[in-house]
Amino acid sequence: MVGVPSEAERNERSAVLLSLIAALLFGSQYVVIKLGIGDLDPLFFGAMATGIGGLVALAYTLRNGCISLRTFLHWEVWAAAIVTSAMIAFQYIGLTMTTASVGGLIVGSNIIFVAPISAIVAKERLGWSRATGVAVGLLGIFTISTGWDLSVLTSGEMLGNLLLLGAALCIALSYPINRLAVRRMGMEEWVTGFHLLAPLFLLPLALSDGNIGTASMGAVPALLFVGMLCTSVPTLLWAKGLQSLTFVTSATILMSESVFAVILGVVVLGEPVTPLIIAGAALVFIAIFLASYKKKNEKRK
Repeated sequence: MVGVPSEAERNERSAVLLSLIAALLFGSQYVVIKLGIGDLDPLFFGAMATGIGGLVALAYTLRNGCISLRTFLHWEVWAAAIVTSAMIAFQYIGLTMTTASVGGLIVGSNIIFVAPISAIVAKERLGWSRATGVAVGLLGIFTISTGWDLSVLTSGEMLGNLLLLGAALCIALSYPINRLAVRRMGMEEWVTGFHLLAPLFLLPLALSDGNIGTASMGAVPALLFVGMLCTSVPTLLWAKGLQSLTFVTSATILMSESVFAVILGVVVLGEPVTPLIIAGAALVFIAIFLASYKKKNEKRK
């Protein structure tokens, strides 16, 4: 006779499901951005999408009474907004220069860089496992980006890949900011705050040359999809799931973001996936495991 699952088991299953949905939504944005951005300025597209995401999160937090004007007095919210703005600029511009599949794999490697950033910012011990993970991850990213064809190094596609790597580094930088922020405010409050502030940095950059480009027929649906489903919503789902999961489990589940991006890129956009891209992706996944793995005594500490 099968026993009734405990409350902890039910919470963990729900957390896994929420994390998978978050990974799917994060992964789908690469294809939608490629389809919808067209000749529109990537920074303008990013500012609008983030603003929409901020409004969705604001409606949620107002309903639950977990945000106020004091939210914007915290430096962590402004720091996260600046880092998010840089991440969006790198990611959206980079995606106009390379494929959605490669973009998802590179940006999805962000967890590799959390350990060295934490070692620098929070003086945490890096260790051989995480150091090896960073090295293996960089090898995987180089394999994905170049296919070991050195002539690619001077191409526009390589520049796009480097911009996406910058986006991954920005996401990794947001982890220590997140750790500091949740000591002073709720996760929902923090997520809403920086999504509302990010357009203040992105819009002036987009409007600086006086030309935001031309919107295609698919721009508005893509903008609404990315803004409503691929910004604050998956971040909130991930944060909710993290309450019942360990960081390692959560990071492992979020690896599927890259998998979803590759599958959707191949199925929807018909993008090629070469053996070297697969090999590079395998190296990245191994690196994520090494970078996020903690021994039992480290967890107890």
